[in-house]
Amino acid sequence: MVDDIAFAVGCVLTAAGCCSVLAGWTPPWLRNVTRPRLFGVWSLCLGLFCVTQLPVLRDGLVRLGASGVDARIALLLVSATALLLAHGRTRGFR
Repeated sequence: MVDDIAFAVGCVLTAAGCCSVLAGWTPPWLRNVTRPRLFGVWSLCLGLFCVTQLPVLRDGLVRLGASGVDARIALLLVSATALLLAHGRTRGFR
């Protein structure tokens, strides 16, 4: 059940990431995202990480050895960096 939910979330994030990277689109409720393409990179990387939680894909990456496991960790690091760079600075009250 948890693997299915992680796979579904991963598919949604991957699709949203592709739209954001290609079209520069962000959901309207995310007003503080100033760089939509970086937001798309975050969404795409995190989506691919979630999709590889599926046991079949995860076992395939483990069979690749250290490079497969390192690739999954790199996805998390790239997504965290992209998320930090995508958010603009918020202005205080005047």
